[in-house]
Amino acid sequence: MPAIGDGLIIARVAKRIHVAAVRPGHITLNDAEAHHTRDVLRLKAGDVVEVFDDAGATASATLSALDSAGVTLDVQQIIEPSRPSGTAITIATAVPKGDRADWMVEKLSELGVGRFIPLITERSVVHPTGKSKSQRWMRLAIESAKQSHRPGVIQIDPLTPLAEVLKSATPATPAWVMSTQGAATPIAKLLQSPSPPAAITIFIGPEGGWTDGELDQFTTAGATAVALTATILRIETAAVTAAAVVACWKPSH
Repeated sequence: MPAIGDGLIIARVAKRIHVAAVRPGHITLNDAEAHHTRDVLRLKAGDVVEVFDDAGATASATLSALDSAGVTLDVQQIIEPSRPSGTAITIATAVPKGDRADWMVEKLSELGVGRFIPLITERSVVHPTGKSKSQRWMRLAIESAKQSHRPGVIQIDPLTPLAEVLKSATPATPAWVMSTQGAATPIAKLLQSPSPPAAITIFIGPEGGWTDGELDQFTTAGATAVALTATILRIETAAVTAAAVVACWKPSH
């Protein structure tokens, strides 16, 4: 094996900086990003970074000024958002307790999930309200996007009743509801389809399970009951597992 210095080239991945919108010219970072760039990453003027925004646009940029007054960068080589190569995944789920929800958001982001909808269900235990939780989830999503180099930032919806989400269901976007009932279709069978859908919404219920009324709503909406594993999973485990499996679903040639 060649040693460093004997012709072995080690690629350096540029640090990622989140901005509100990627555009050419000078951009001044907000206080949080300025602190991260200057005091955590300890970057210096002249360093080259990659900037990205929520929509998925990226660009190469050079840090032009870093001081106590703020951080400014000069954007070049803008790359417009590219169309995702796989299935666009939406996870609509009841909210688990405590930091389990934070962990879930972070991992869904890493997996490239496009949208997270926290659900109000009849047996939900946790109904996070106010800006503090959503702001924390967004901070976690941005940090995860930096680390994972995913395109854009996961969209995080406000807490939404299940019925409202089902109203937007269309035949063009399959809906899967994770179920432990015997009649549910094993996910492995569904993944045998040679043509994955362009987009999919996956519903994860609360730990108390879906009510009969909610199951009726899924039936009316045309959702498919899907068995994920032979065991009963926690909310966050089911959400991340389902997202990971679907993220690996590729067309067969």
